[in-house]
Amino acid sequence: MKNVAGTRVFNFDLPPYPREGVFHLDMSPHCQVNRLLTFEAGRLAQLHQLDVFRDMASLRRFQKRMRAKLWEIFGVKYDRDLPLDVKEYGVVGKDGFSIRKLTYQSQPGVHVTALLYVPEGKGPFPAVIQMHGHNKEGKFGVNPQATSLDLVKSGFVCLTVDAFGTYERACNCYEAANHGGVQGAAILNLGQTLMGLQVVDNMRGVDLLRSLDCVQKDRIGATGASGGGNQTMWLSAMDERIAAAMPVVSVGSFESYVYGMNCVCELLPDGLLLTEEAGILALIAPRPLRIANALYDCNHDFSVAEMLKTYHAVEKIYWNLGYPERISFHVADRVHGMHDRQRESVLGYFAQFLKGEGNGNPLPEPDFELSPEQEGHLFPDPSLRPAGVASIPVYCERIGAELRRDFLSRRTISRRESIAGLKKILRLQKLPPQTLHRYAQVNGVIRCALEAGNHVIPFLIKPGTQEGRYRVLLHPQGKCHLTDDDLAAAGKDGATLILPDLFGTGETAQPNQTVGLHHQFFRQLMWVGRTLVGEWVFDVLALAKMLKRNFHAKTIAVTGLLETGAAAVFANVFSGEIDEATAQDSPASLLFDHRSIQLKARSAFEPFLPGAIYSLALSLPGFLKWGDVSLAAALGRGRVAFVSPRSSDGTEYSPAEVRAFEAEIAQTAKKLR
Repeated sequence: MKNVAGTRVFNFDLPPYPREGVFHLDMSPHCQVNRLLTFEAGRLAQLHQLDVFRDMASLRRFQKRMRAKLWEIFGVKYDRDLPLDVKEYGVVGKDGFSIRKLTYQSQPGVHVTALLYVPEGKGPFPAVIQMHGHNKEGKFGVNPQATSLDLVKSGFVCLTVDAFGTYERACNCYEAANHGGVQGAAILNLGQTLMGLQVVDNMRGVDLLRSLDCVQKDRIGATGASGGGNQTMWLSAMDERIAAAMPVVSVGSFESYVYGMNCVCELLPDGLLLTEEAGILALIAPRPLRIANALYDCNHDFSVAEMLKTYHAVEKIYWNLGYPERISFHVADRVHGMHDRQRESVLGYFAQFLKGEGNGNPLPEPDFELSPEQEGHLFPDPSLRPAGVASIPVYCERIGAELRRDFLSRRTISRRESIAGLKKILRLQKLPPQTLHRYAQVNGVIRCALEAGNHVIPFLIKPGTQEGRYRVLLHPQGKCHLTDDDLAAAGKDGATLILPDLFGTGETAQPNQTVGLHHQFFRQLMWVGRTLVGEWVFDVLALAKMLKRNFHAKTIAVTGLLETGAAAVFANVFSGEIDEATAQDSPASLLFDHRSIQLKARSAFEPFLPGAIYSLALSLPGFLKWGDVSLAAALGRGRVAFVSPRSSDGTEYSPAEVRAFEAEIAQTAKKLR
């Protein structure tokens, strides 16, 4: 017999929708999730367009306010007085230049791996800090190496750094793993962002360059491609010591980021509530800026059309202030990356603005020969990597443990402030008026849809034997993933089962999901000031209110499997209509753990990392600064139960860990005032 949970509410399939390029998401207008994202991104992009600055004073006021807001979102601090603690791991001598292998300290106990290319001869020389893109070999990639060699052979000192979490800074040294996904998103629970941590890394790189006798301290430029171009923009926006910036294949618009596919390192939470990308580039004005894009870029976000929308808004500032010669764009007849045409533009641009030579037109590349990667390794034996070169998992566990200790050491906890804080973290929307739609029965179940503002929640009703008793059963991939055993366990008390597709799941999911389950949807929602779990909590609250109003429910229970267990527990905090919330196979803490998962994916398009059972949905900005799952359980109005609680990587708790977790909930409840 067919599992009734697989019954569709809507009698249609989403039509195929052509995608532009490999990395352009299917934004079919027939999908309600895509309609919301498209509308919200467009609405916010219009509301937060760049203002017109006609004098330097008004621009400076804008820049000061914007940087303060950005540091608040980044959640990290830049400390220029922190010792750089530079350690050198060898020098590679070359014909006309040398390569110094080194680390420097960016935060207390956090060290950055880098290669410093220094020309022979009498300095000081102008310098460039280069940030690599999403090539998994970090600074050893072909394009970063080629750019470094072009620059040093053209008379520039070049500092090429590893992004946090990549290659020599990866969980396993020299592992070709991505620093985004589960790792990068876990940083959000600390109240920080991967973007902000990289900005601090790179600002400290500028400190390093300025500390060198061979560098002209007022002539430091910045460049990089793709993710490195993104960091070029953010570094140059936040650090006025960058004398000239050239982001490559990275500038489009924040609105297009919502439609496209980007890394977590390029995510600014609530970004479109603050500004459009032109507002960030305006922080560079009136310093020299060249934006370089590729004519045949496979990522729609960085198309020439999207770039020009942003470029022309920023260009007006330079014109108004009398510096039209300081802003330009370059379009190369190449694909995504720092290829020869882009590198030639880099050389001409920095020759003009860091050396005072030429007119900025592209210059031919000097002859160079790439070095064997092993020649540049700082650590010939990965096991010898010092503890200070911490990976993202180590960092998340260390900072997260500190936040957990602070939370558990609190003597009293304000109930009102905690509820308000959780609502803010979830970006929980106010419930609007609702309309219930009923359809014909199929497979013995009733098909319905609840219209709640811009949400439509399709759900099935499987009648039970106990009148007035209802249980909402949730699954993070939609109702069709509920098994017969799940249904039998949920309905054993005779409750009528409500089987919904929460927002972005099942019949409301985006077609052709890529880069892991919910990866893109989570990121898209964050840009427009929402969270995925917050949307799920919204749906649960709407369903509970509907059951009281339309079905006169006497008792309402909510059971959430996996990630939706958190949604059930959180909804119980805000609703007096939920009598019981059960989290099954859900995390008992969002402290980062990676005991049982392999952080290197087999494929970019598999739903989960090997060994993982959770998606990025559980990444909630500032959650561990607020408290933890135990606090949400203690705040609940109805009864709360955890069945087979787990760590954040899906490792099932031992009996001793379960008892400790239950004691933590009880102790937290006693502290509530």
